[in-house]
Amino acid sequence: MSRFLTENGYANTAPLLGEVVRLGEHGERTTLAVLQGFLRNQGDAWAWTLDYLRRSYDEFSHSGEEERKAEIEGGYDAFATAVGTRLAELHALLAEPSELPAFSPESASEGTVRAWRESVRGQVERALLSVDAEAELPPSLVADVDVLRGLAHALDERIGTLAAAGHDALATRTHGDFHLGQVLVVQDDAYIIDFEGEPARTLDERRSKSSPLRDVAGFLRSLDYAAAMARRGEDGLAPVEDEGFGDYLARFRERSAKVFLDAYRGVLDAAPVRWIAPGALAPVLELFVIEKAAYEVAYEAANRPGWLDVPLRGLLQIARGGMANELKEDT
Repeated sequence: MSRFLTENGYANTAPLLGEVVRLGEHGERTTLAVLQGFLRNQGDAWAWTLDYLRRSYDEFSHSGEEERKAEIEGGYDAFATAVGTRLAELHALLAEPSELPAFSPESASEGTVRAWRESVRGQVERALLSVDAEAELPPSLVADVDVLRGLAHALDERIGTLAAAGHDALATRTHGDFHLGQVLVVQDDAYIIDFEGEPARTLDERRSKSSPLRDVAGFLRSLDYAAAMARRGEDGLAPVEDEGFGDYLARFRERSAKVFLDAYRGVLDAAPVRWIAPGALAPVLELFVIEKAAYEVAYEAANRPGWLDVPLRGLLQIARGGMANELKEDT
């Protein structure tokens, strides 16, 4: 990926300057080391966003001027726009025809769409099984699980409907593990790094082609996690006791997601090759947000049960139709 992006002029990543490769007796290549250009940066977007949320709310809560408060609430817009633009530019490049088989886009076949649908259904099933196996659920989460289980049949039907919109979309190479931690803040711009995909997957799986909207879904879920982390004060941060912070974070989450998606759509609409039809963007994106949130439920139940409420309530919100505000601009 780094070689392809560098050779094809994608500017918003660390450029590949060289590599050390071992050639096997049958010509197979094994990369032993890579040299990439250094990016002077302000840190990854995960830590930067958490710091921003606390600093901005401190100013917001002490400001008595409504005009200044509105200005503060829009302070993340430029960065959300940068991430949406740079991710879409990455996807636009990967959607263009290529002589390299590994980077040649493919039209999503009936089998591809079926695989997407079954992957999401399987992930939701694993999520429900994982919460059933978790014996220490607090009463509030028990109630949420019961509601989610009651919506399971309707959610399963909705997954089928959403997946059907993926016919004729493009399957391309993608980032594969996109979230705030995979973005460097460089002078208020966004640079995308770490293209090795999810570590738990095989190399073949990481190199496989998929819908670019899986990357978009990953970023939307990452915004949700950032808001939750800022509120709860974990990961070395003290909790913020001010009740107004919760409302501030909810507005941040909704606004930043919309700004990010607006920027992403702007590049998509102008791209020489569309990787998703205008009317298919909303349903296919929702499909992969469901998949991502369900994956997070199973992960948190197994590894970090104290954080289970974050993806569980995200999945429950989606099951209730809670993505309408974020996706309503898509026509």
